[in-house]
Amino acid sequence: MARRKTEDWIFHVGSELQRLGDEMVRVAPGMLSHRLWEPRVDVLETPFEVVVRCEAAGMRGEDLAVSYSEERNVLILKGRRREEDATADERTACHQLEIFYGEFEREVAMPTVDLDVEQTHAIYRNGMLLVSIPKKVTVLGRRTVVLRRT
Repeated sequence: MARRKTEDWIFHVGSELQRLGDEMVRVAPGMLSHRLWEPRVDVLETPFEVVVRCEAAGMRGEDLAVSYSEERNVLILKGRRREEDATADERTACHQLEIFYGEFEREVAMPTVDLDVEQTHAIYRNGMLLVSIPKKVTVLGRRTVVLRRT
């Protein structure tokens, strides 16, 4: 019986948080558009590289930036989704607002492998930012060879 009460309480708290979030979007949508969203990211590792896929729909390539922090071993994704002019008209009645606009900054932890960050390649296509960072592999002592696909 106690478990059921706990589950009901968790459901109630979750519903209230959802309601408060919906209310914030309805009352003050501009407040939520600044630095409160992060695009979804996948990190994939192949024998040759680490690939980061970032959902960046509705953005322009020039509004995206990629950098790397060697000290923290993180890829830093920055960008901005511009708000469409249609919602700026005060005569527009907004019935549902779920898309986040404004700037974001996302730090993505990289796997602990030796990366050739200087050879990073990024492409923005079909609403996805794809960043590939080749791996370095030590062969025969100190000689470092960068693996590349052929």
